[in-house]
Amino acid sequence: MCGIVGLLRPEPIDPATIQRAQESITHRGPDDAGVWMSPDRHVGFGHRRLSIVDLSAAGHQPFVSDGVVLVYNGEVYNFPEVRSELERLGHQFRSRTDTEVVLQAYRAWGAHCVRRLRGMFAFALWDVEARRLVLARDRLGIKPLYWYEDPRGVLAFASELKALETLPDLDRKLDDTALWDFLTYLYVPAPKSPYARIRKLLPGHVLVHENGRARLERYWELHPSASNGGDIDELRSRLEDAVASHMLADVPIGSLLSGGIDSSAVTMLAQKHNPLPLKTFAVGFDVEAHSETNFARMVADAIHSDHIEATLDFALARSSMTRIRELYDEPFGDSSAIPTLLVSQVARRSVKVALSGDGGDEVFGGYRWYQQHRRRACFSRVPSPLRAHLPELLEFTPLMKLRGIPKVVDGLRPDLERHVAILGGFTRAQKTRVLPASRIARMDGYDDYWYFRQHWHEDLDLQTRLQILDINTYLPDDILTKVDRASMAASLELRPPLLDHLLVEHVFSIPSEIRTPRGEPKALFRRALEGLLPTEILLRPKKGFSIPLDAWIGGLASASSPGTSPTQRWLLQQASGWKPR
Repeated sequence: MCGIVGLLRPEPIDPATIQRAQESITHRGPDDAGVWMSPDRHVGFGHRRLSIVDLSAAGHQPFVSDGVVLVYNGEVYNFPEVRSELERLGHQFRSRTDTEVVLQAYRAWGAHCVRRLRGMFAFALWDVEARRLVLARDRLGIKPLYWYEDPRGVLAFASELKALETLPDLDRKLDDTALWDFLTYLYVPAPKSPYARIRKLLPGHVLVHENGRARLERYWELHPSASNGGDIDELRSRLEDAVASHMLADVPIGSLLSGGIDSSAVTMLAQKHNPLPLKTFAVGFDVEAHSETNFARMVADAIHSDHIEATLDFALARSSMTRIRELYDEPFGDSSAIPTLLVSQVARRSVKVALSGDGGDEVFGGYRWYQQHRRRACFSRVPSPLRAHLPELLEFTPLMKLRGIPKVVDGLRPDLERHVAILGGFTRAQKTRVLPASRIARMDGYDDYWYFRQHWHEDLDLQTRLQILDINTYLPDDILTKVDRASMAASLELRPPLLDHLLVEHVFSIPSEIRTPRGEPKALFRRALEGLLPTEILLRPKKGFSIPLDAWIGGLASASSPGTSPTQRWLLQQASGWKPR
């Protein structure tokens, strides 16, 4: 995995500017670094390399060939097949890298070459003759890419916000709505960032900048259907193919093993394609109820892996907090970033690449809140006027301490507000209790749930509707952001085979009543894994990779307000602790 940065501007660029920017993300690629400047110095690219495929100097970036310059972050798992097709078309190669395959694919097929790439990636490409910049991000948002544009004709991009913050003369006016949205969603929702002119390139999108104008094009979108009967053998074959494709590397590969069904399945399948015992890594907690290391150990023992564990206690978590703020560059509310950082650091001592089970809950329907929505949807029969006002009236009363009342209140909420409440964010009414009146007044008339609203499809059944919502919002902005920053902080490449787009498209061609009959979490996935996983792993309920926030809340999140949950107090602490560089 790597880090990329670039700048286009009407005035000549000092090469030291690009140098400083790429040095700010050295952790993303400690093996090599490079800077390329156009002859007129109006375009500059920088790159940090983590060498995974073709470890030789032939993989140095920025990669320049035939009038095209490329900086690339990611892995294209089908690059041998794409390369063979390009060679039949007459293209010649000087390296064994997937980087050069991406460049030659652009030369053959233009910006639409992304449709042929299977993997995780974010890249920037400068076409010298056409004076065209192409930015691209993978379909599901596994790899990040920020971009900036202003009326002066300046355009910049980077893997992380911190690299853009080093560039001089950028308009760094804050987006007044970003922190407000953070308290709703637990993250700053894409395409927003804390800065008004810096945006996140959305998953499945390409940005093409030429003739002084930038245009965004969506090249992939997940469309659920009911065209597939859910054949178990076919699903098993596709699962195995996805994991096998992610084993492509010129360095040893390990696996993060939480003890849950997703990481266990990936690990067991990966061992089938690894000639030596796989290295596996797990992290537990000093609060036993949150630890799953015994289940991780069970899987490790079953495949005879070289297993390494670490324990996260309060003291270690507290010492990680400053580091976490530095890594994420913007407010980030998922406290499981702390153990993710620790397990990445542990894994990096042994390997450069590790597999993870990320995406399994979104793809196969494993989150508890899917069932919560189903159970609480029965309150929709309550007359609309009561549902419109009862949650706001009840949630700030002592009645909320009574068992079952919070569930009733959530059931009365509109669908999108209910989703915010279930995930732990602040509803509009709750913000009025914890934020200054002047702040509330500035957001008068603002649609707090705009982000969820644009991905809420009433034409889909409830189960599929919630999964599509999460795949477009929570997955890229929370889960994948968490994993990318934490793993890259340790210079570790993490690969999520369960987010292989061919596998995802196949699963969503199966009707929800087969994927999750009667809302049963991961029912089809579990059937496909019968005989592969130990029964104790296969049948255990989802636990989730979370820190003991209730036990630690007094030490980690000191900000408090009456009626707020531990998660909400954590959110307030993160929001109040964020400062622009």
